[in-house]
Amino acid sequence: MKSKVYIRVGILFFAAIIIVFWGINYLKGKNVFTSEEPYFSVYEKIGGLTVSSPVTLNGFTIGQVRDINLSEKSPGRIEVKFSITYQNIRIPQGTPARIYSTDLMGTKGISLDFTDSQSFFSSGDTLPGSIEGDLRDQVNTQMLPIKQKAEELMSSMDSVLASLQMVFGKKNQANLTESFSSVNGALQNVEAVSLFLNDYVREETKKVSMVLGNLDSLSRNLREQTGDLHGFMNNMNRFSDTLASIELAGTFIAIQAVLDDIEQLTQTISSGEGTLGQIVSSDSLYRAILATNTNLNRLIEDIRINPGRYIRVSLADRSRSIYTSTDTELARTLAGEGTSEYYVCLIQSSSPLQPDDPGLKGHSDSDFIQIGSLYYYYTYRSNKIDPCLRRLSDLRKIHPSAGIFTWVNGKWTRLVL
Repeated sequence: MKSKVYIRVGILFFAAIIIVFWGINYLKGKNVFTSEEPYFSVYEKIGGLTVSSPVTLNGFTIGQVRDINLSEKSPGRIEVKFSITYQNIRIPQGTPARIYSTDLMGTKGISLDFTDSQSFFSSGDTLPGSIEGDLRDQVNTQMLPIKQKAEELMSSMDSVLASLQMVFGKKNQANLTESFSSVNGALQNVEAVSLFLNDYVREETKKVSMVLGNLDSLSRNLREQTGDLHGFMNNMNRFSDTLASIELAGTFIAIQAVLDDIEQLTQTISSGEGTLGQIVSSDSLYRAILATNTNLNRLIEDIRINPGRYIRVSLADRSRSIYTSTDTELARTLAGEGTSEYYVCLIQSSSPLQPDDPGLKGHSDSDFIQIGSLYYYYTYRSNKIDPCLRRLSDLRKIHPSAGIFTWVNGKWTRLVL
């Protein structure tokens, strides 16, 4: 009887040891019942990376950091050992192990940015390491172009205001008023001259048309009467009489007089005499007004086309995920003020897929939306972002490449999450 009790106690003690061993490893983030593929990477600094930090692929956790030590091969550098728990993941050659911040509190993790290489690392190989800047460096990097643009804008505005003050100052207001009055008078004179020339040319055109009509009649008669010399001479006499009856000399004298007047007016303007001549020969006022107007138009057009150079919108949801965009419509949409629908998409294809396609595994009843020549298969859609984010989190456990798509500014856009 006692032997059975001892056996039971031994079994319970052995089971307790196994449970404690499994629990300790579980708390360390290590599953003793699954095999792992170890890899290494060397860094100059790790920026707060710790053992058990996550190793991710496109935001999906595929392993953990197992050990951090000083490198024996590279003095002064730090060697990090991490493991991959997914057996079907192969790391292409040249893939960097990048240390990045997983949240705003500065928690670090390792992200694998796969390359397109067809050769792969083996278990135990060393991957090239890199580390991204912290939040302060990223903010400084983003704000530096805005600061430079603001300084350039202020400099341009100072120049524009100085030019406007110089042109429209009290000293020049009287000159401007007098100049505009002179320009208005000159334009009225030019309009009167133009009306006179228009009427004169219209009257003379009628006479020229008559001459051309007569010439056309002469040509037609010559073609009809080629074999008849007598008729030809008669027609020549008739043509001579017709020319004699037309006062061509007076007409050409009148035209020459008009041309002389126009030439004299042109010479007066070219020499800079008179109000119109001064305006034509001196273009300083015109250039100053044109330059000021051009600068104002460029500034207004740049603010209208590129509002993101001066305003940056950053919104955070309740799951602490950060969405940043220079598009104000996207910002309003993510804040719940828009009317767009969000689609949680499994896969995109250039042709329709069958319900038993491997890409639709577990979601044969999914629907699709066609954009151009591409088909986007989705399992859920809503005009709220929060339920779509929850569905996406569950869906990426099976389909890591799943994403959320929506319409922004008339374009089918994938949200970067």
